[in-house]
Amino acid sequence: MTVIFDNLTFEFGKYSSRFRNVSTIHLPELKEGIDRLRQEENISEKFYAEIQSYFHFEVPAVLPTAKSIIIIAVPQKLTLLSFIFNGKNHELVVPPTYIYGEVVDTCKMILGKVLEGTKSRIASAALPKKLLAVRSGLGKYGRNNICYVEGMGSFHRLEAFYTDYLFGEDNWQEKKVMESCNNCFNCEHSCPTKSITTERFLIYAEKCLTRLNENEGNFPQWLSPQSHNALVGCMKCQIVCPENKEFIKAKDKGEVFTEEETEMILKGIPKDELPQELYKKLKRLNMDEYYSVLPRNLSVLIK
Repeated sequence: MTVIFDNLTFEFGKYSSRFRNVSTIHLPELKEGIDRLRQEENISEKFYAEIQSYFHFEVPAVLPTAKSIIIIAVPQKLTLLSFIFNGKNHELVVPPTYIYGEVVDTCKMILGKVLEGTKSRIASAALPKKLLAVRSGLGKYGRNNICYVEGMGSFHRLEAFYTDYLFGEDNWQEKKVMESCNNCFNCEHSCPTKSITTERFLIYAEKCLTRLNENEGNFPQWLSPQSHNALVGCMKCQIVCPENKEFIKAKDKGEVFTEEETEMILKGIPKDELPQELYKKLKRLNMDEYYSVLPRNLSVLIK
């Protein structure tokens, strides 16, 4: 272990966070893992195209000398947002990972502070973070294909960064699945879209409610209205997971949206025409990124 590794461990530990590092030489292996899913027809061409649009498996042009990738897990709670509609307060869930502004700032602050003496730089990494976390040993997969981290369960936010600092140890390893999943089928039984099955480990991502909730368009006719449980994403498989029993009860109270603000969102008022205060609320929650689907998602939950 190096002084840098120890200092990062200490600084991230102040926020109950954990990290691992791997060499950039493994970028082709990360890409091969995704490509193999396509070749074996485990994901559709459409879903593969989506993946290709937001993952980049080369060192970034802003940091061409990057030698290491740092993957970080920061614990997060469920967040409850209040929407006033027809005189009634509706508390709606936002799962962990979606509200991330402070997490990113904290990670950048710690990395900058610790690496400052080495004159090393960092750059954000647009990589499949769950896969990266599992291949680094930071976490393990659950049957629901979600990454679980010791001391956090699935209640965390993953962040990844490139750096031109070369760590003395490379943590790259084979993927691991939690042993507790061997005889547990809670997530499969609770999945509202049956995207988790025993016939294969990989979930049917195209059917997953999280993906449906995050993408524009009408919900498929086969999807039951009773399936909806979060403003974005889905919590069904995580709530019933035994690995999360210590973390499920903790919640953060988020913003309150007035009756007028709720009506504006439901009507789909263009984002650039929203009152400044409402836009700021959405931006603080990183919900401005999902604004195009909020009218639809909010409507099925409160109407």
